[in-house]
Amino acid sequence: MSFYYRRKLRKIGKALLEASEKVELYRGDILTKEALNEQLELADKVRAASKDRTIELTQVEVLVNRLHEVLVRNGGKIYPLTTGCDYTEMVVMAAIVAGSIRSFFLQPFKIPTNSMWPTYNGMTAEVRAADEPVPSLAIRLLEKVQWTWTYVIPAEATGEIGIPIVMQRYGDNQVEYGLRSRQRTVDDGIFGTGIWKGAADKHEIQVGNTMQSVLMPADFGFETVLLSTFFPEEAKLKLPRQDQDRWRVVFAKAAREGRIKSGPFGPVLMTGKQATAGQTMLNFDILTGDMLFVDRMSYHFVEPSRGDTFVFRTNNIRGLDDQYGQPSQNYYVKRLAGVPGQKLRVGEKGELFVDGKVVTSPEPMALNSQRAMDKGYYGYLPEAGGDRYAVPLQQEYTVTSGHYFALGDNSSNSFDSRGWGEVPGQDVVGKPLFILHPFTSHWGPAK
Repeated sequence: MSFYYRRKLRKIGKALLEASEKVELYRGDILTKEALNEQLELADKVRAASKDRTIELTQVEVLVNRLHEVLVRNGGKIYPLTTGCDYTEMVVMAAIVAGSIRSFFLQPFKIPTNSMWPTYNGMTAEVRAADEPVPSLAIRLLEKVQWTWTYVIPAEATGEIGIPIVMQRYGDNQVEYGLRSRQRTVDDGIFGTGIWKGAADKHEIQVGNTMQSVLMPADFGFETVLLSTFFPEEAKLKLPRQDQDRWRVVFAKAAREGRIKSGPFGPVLMTGKQATAGQTMLNFDILTGDMLFVDRMSYHFVEPSRGDTFVFRTNNIRGLDDQYGQPSQNYYVKRLAGVPGQKLRVGEKGELFVDGKVVTSPEPMALNSQRAMDKGYYGYLPEAGGDRYAVPLQQEYTVTSGHYFALGDNSSNSFDSRGWGEVPGQDVVGKPLFILHPFTSHWGPAK
């Protein structure tokens, strides 16, 4: 019995010694010299008694009780610990540990767009016919675990559904059509406080003589929903530029059939589909993008390699500055296509040449160069728009010293180094390590 009791006293004594150190550290400057000396002397005696197995247990117990009484007098809010203080300390320490891990080792990263599809998923849509039943409440609750959200959008008016477009006429009587741009909006946060502000994209659909606004999460490809809902046959076509080429097919057919008209709100692509006020017009789910853990350590010891997927800051990429010249504050994930000194070019068949040879690794780059459309890889495109910072790859380009060339695996839907230039080496954050959510076929070690 004495053995277990001695061990218990030693455990209590150790806790009191730790408390004594905290009291000395945080309250030593406001305690009287006599009070502090008494505490330190008792702490020394408890420390010595805990190590001395020849001393009587009653003497150890007396010393422990005396130190406790002194700490109660000297401790203020440090000792004895209340439940609130205990939890506060635990939360603060957990926050410090989590912050340290995020800063130096692992950083979570959410993929918003599909520029790296099919390697990584951004937000994607599962589209249903307007009259198709939505998933049951039980299934929708289950899907929330996967961050899947169901959207059922009713029409606000009755009439034919039209999609607002823009038209560009050329001198030789040619006309180029495009979808009207979305408008970015920012809400006022929770209850208008400005906390947790959220961004959304406002899209417009013409129903009869009414223009209906539809708010969608920022960067979500709502155009794909429109294509799959109103032009399902064209949405299935396997074309190099995917939705860009599919919409061109839709516009060409509509122009031949006279379904591009001038309406009260500008030019519009008539879908031939009728809507009734109050009834479902669009019916789809939005599946969240992949959540990654990014390894921030490795690139401190080894140089990034061609073929790596990597995450980087964009604040020093001038081609991503906004219209007022303010730098971007985002993080991007792309495929590292070229390191300093390598020569890059995209061939006529969508293959990527590095130093004069078609890439054969890693697998996503090889599949893109083969245009393996059945696996979701549609080949590389030499350009991605952009302005004076653009680096198109019709001609061979040499990656400059201290920089990296970034390409998206989904070349036709990726704004990357072809459009805004190279990535400065000092802005590289790390490489994706693990896809931790959602629990789909992508879950597991990152590719």
